[in-house]
Amino acid sequence: MFSNSMKISLAFLAVLGFSDAFMIPRPATCRNMCCHETSSSTSLLLMNVYDDWRADGIVDQLPLDEEAVQMCLDELVYSDYGMTMFGVQDVPASIGITGEIALAEVCGPEVYLSLSGKFWHTRSHVLGRAAVYLNARMPEIISVSVLDPDELSDFEEVIDEYTGDIMEVIDRRSADYNGDRETMIYQGIDPDQRGPFVKTVGGDFKIIPS
Repeated sequence: MFSNSMKISLAFLAVLGFSDAFMIPRPATCRNMCCHETSSSTSLLLMNVYDDWRADGIVDQLPLDEEAVQMCLDELVYSDYGMTMFGVQDVPASIGITGEIALAEVCGPEVYLSLSGKFWHTRSHVLGRAAVYLNARMPEIISVSVLDPDELSDFEEVIDEYTGDIMEVIDRRSADYNGDRETMIYQGIDPDQRGPFVKTVGGDFKIIPS
C-alpha cells in the first residue's frame, strides 16, 4: 500500500479510502485560538476542532512548524473521534487500546510521526487519518510518514536466525474484545471505517460486550 520510504502522498490518500481528503479547508483568515485559552477551555476546544472539520470540512489553516503539528495532533487525539482510537482516552483504554501517536520531526514540507502501543485500527489507517488532517490544517505539507517502516506493521514475524523460517507471528493490534473486528473482516467490511464501538443515537460510543 505504501512506497518503500513509507511516505503517504496526500494527493493519493483518497485512493486509500479517506474521503476526508476531498475536504477543502477555509482560507487562513484567522488562527485557531485554542492555544491561547486556559488549560481547561483548551481541552474542551481540542475535543471539537477535529470533529467539526470532519463534519463540515472547514478549518483554519496554520503555518507549518513543530508547534502547530503538535497542536493538531492533540486536536485529533482528544477529539470525539480520537475517543475510538487512542489509548490516552478512557473508553478505548478500557478495552486494551494503548496506541499513541507523536511527532518525530518536521523536515521542510515533510512531517514524520511515530506510532507506539496497540491500536484496534490498522496502523496505516491511524497514520492516514493524521496525514489528511495535518494537510488540511497546513497545506504546505507534502507528505506524512514514519521514520521506522516497522511502526506501520500490524503483525511482527519472529524469524529463525538459522533457517529463515517464520517461527511465530505476533499480533500487534489490541485484542478483538468482542469479536466484531474479525466478524467484519469475514463479512467483507472494513473494520477501520466503523471502529471498535457503535455510536448511539445520542452520539455516545457504546461498548458492545462479547
